[in-house]
Amino acid sequence: MITGAGRAFCSGVDLKALAADRFHLEDFIAWEDAMTAMERMDALFIAAINGHCLGGGLQLALVCDYRLANADARLGLPAVKERLIPSMSLYRLPRLIGLARAQELILLGEPIDARQAERIGLVNRVVAPDEFEAELARTIERFLALPATTVAASKRLTRQAFDAGFDEFRRRMEKEFAACLASDEYRAAMELLRAERRGP
Repeated sequence: MITGAGRAFCSGVDLKALAADRFHLEDFIAWEDAMTAMERMDALFIAAINGHCLGGGLQLALVCDYRLANADARLGLPAVKERLIPSMSLYRLPRLIGLARAQELILLGEPIDARQAERIGLVNRVVAPDEFEAELARTIERFLALPATTVAASKRLTRQAFDAGFDEFRRRMEKEFAACLASDEYRAAMELLRAERRGP
C-alpha cells in the first residue's frame, strides 16, 4: 500500500529543484524506471490517495493495481503548464480511461476532484474522509486474502491486454493457466473442496 505522509498523496516533482537546475533528464528516466519496475512486479500495489495526487503523484497512482481515493482528493497532470510532458502517463492514461478523457487531463493540465475521477474510471473507489482509513484496511484485507499465484498471473496478463494480439495473448494465457493448475495453491484448494463434498 502506498500513501502520503501528510494531507497529500504526492504532489509530484519539486518545482524549486527544477528551477535550481537540480533535476535533470536522467532523474526523470530513473523515476520512470521505478514506475515500470512496480508495474511489472507480481506484487499488487494499492494507491491510498489521501489528498492531492498531482503530476508524479498521479503517475505513481497509475502504475498501482487499485486506487482508493479520499473524497477530498484532487488528481491531475499539470506537466504541460510546467513546459514538460507527463512521461509514460501519455501511454498509461488513455488505456485506463480512454483517449478523449486522457487528452483532456493531459492537454489542459487541470486537476479534477475524486468523484469525477471515479466516474471516468481513474480511481476504483471514493470514500468520505472519515471512512477512508477503515475502508483502506478492509481493502487491504480483501487483497491479502487472494491466492498469490492466480493474482500474479492475472496481473501479468491484464497488463498485456492492450498490447498483444489475440492469438499471442491466448498463448500466454494458456501458459499461465497451466502454471495455475500445477500450483500448490490450486491442489490444496481442490483437496479442500473434495473433503467438503465427502463430509464428516
